[in-house]
Amino acid sequence: MDKAFIKKGLELIKRADAAYLTTIDSNGFPSTRAMLNLKNSVQYPKLVDFMSQYDNDLTLFFTTNTSSAKIKQIVNNPNVSVYYCDSKSWHGFMCQGEIEIVKDKAVKHAIWLDEWKMYYPDGKDSDDYAILKLKPNYVKSYFQFKQEDLTL
Repeated sequence: MDKAFIKKGLELIKRADAAYLTTIDSNGFPSTRAMLNLKNSVQYPKLVDFMSQYDNDLTLFFTTNTSSAKIKQIVNNPNVSVYYCDSKSWHGFMCQGEIEIVKDKAVKHAIWLDEWKMYYPDGKDSDDYAILKLKPNYVKSYFQFKQEDLTL
């Protein structure tokens, strides 16, 4: 992946305040919500080392509650898109692919932050703590009035 727009997309991912995850609900309609952007190094400095190993292949991770509607939607249809944007510069970067629910406890523990106990009172081994992983197979960028895309 030596495309310049991919590099700009990675830069955007690392600074975007949030990621917007879209799943498909049981009625076949898109359902979009803001997610914690775990690749934002300012917001999540403790995750920089872990996340950096996935920079070159654009692998993305998200936390959520196992009991959430999005988990049910993903089980029914794992096709998702994730959108990052900088509204000041009108830069957007979308990643699409099949998202997976991570079962590997080592990954769940590596991503865990103690401040998340307010969401998952039982901690990193909680049955309600889930990690989602997306390795996109398609990306699209909009920046400086130019659109580019790539199938990975």
